[in-house]
Amino acid sequence: MATMQALVTGGTGFIGSHLVDELIGQGYHVRVLRRRTSNTTGLNGKTIGCVVGDLTDKHSLLPACTNVDVVFHVAALPRDWGPKRLFDEVNVYGTRNLLDACVDCKVPRVVLMSSAAVYGFPNTIQRITEEYPTHPTAKYGESKRQAEDLLWEYGKRHTMMVTAVRSPLVTGPRDTMIAPFLINALTKGRLFYVGQGYQQISISDGRDVASCLRLAGETSAAQGRAYNVKSFDSTPRQLLETLAEALHVPAPTKTRSYTTAYILASVAEGLWMLRGKPDPPLTRHKVKVLGHTRLLDITNAHHELHYTPRYSMQTTINDLVSWYQHESSATTI
Repeated sequence: MATMQALVTGGTGFIGSHLVDELIGQGYHVRVLRRRTSNTTGLNGKTIGCVVGDLTDKHSLLPACTNVDVVFHVAALPRDWGPKRLFDEVNVYGTRNLLDACVDCKVPRVVLMSSAAVYGFPNTIQRITEEYPTHPTAKYGESKRQAEDLLWEYGKRHTMMVTAVRSPLVTGPRDTMIAPFLINALTKGRLFYVGQGYQQISISDGRDVASCLRLAGETSAAQGRAYNVKSFDSTPRQLLETLAEALHVPAPTKTRSYTTAYILASVAEGLWMLRGKPDPPLTRHKVKVLGHTRLLDITNAHHELHYTPRYSMQTTINDLVSWYQHESSATTI
């Protein structure tokens, strides 16, 4: 069988860089779409091709999509806070530009990195399957739902196999969003539990997500399907206690009611908006993630993609802390 040529958008980022490693390990030829401003340090030493382009410029995407067997669309604006136009520009219109380029270049297969944010936070303790209604409660989740809608539309209108993978909270080594926030707040003793911290939540290791994405691009049964992915279930309390133990710092002891935490997050967002600063330390979305029970069912991924999680919470936390401490020491040298 001829070697597959894959394009990875977002290949310099957290999940994308793990996907690049996963594909190389499986014998793929890998091409990465990167912006001029992308930090490519994580790609050093890897046998890949790079094409400079931007999702907001369709014509810049054509060279990246030429002679490609499968496109893994991982690039996105993954923040949990910000103006709607930014999410739309990258996650919705950028996805449309990429799909147009795939059509022009006759790419036969596209796999979209979506999100469990499309489900919102349903008031249920039942495990959420892919058939569960989508009711996103944040701008990011809404933009991902619209990106999926585009994916299904293009899959029907063109001879293109399309699949989406939906992950909940993703962490692990190379996580530069969730992990630094949690580690910094833990170290400074600023974290608290929403409620008592016993909500049940699903969590993914970025390396498991990469594995599921690859499998989704290889399986004929995945055509027109969305798949949930996760590595393990936990509670916020268990997650933070495990992380605190690995860091050798005290675990949080304070609790806040959901209402109080939500108000504090609203105030923080307002202050950051007034000051024109990005990324407030606490957001309403973070409160929702840590304050609601949301468990994903991955039966379909297991049966149809033969996906099996490889990482436990303990392994993910240990690897994350080792990576974070190595990166921190490297930047201070």
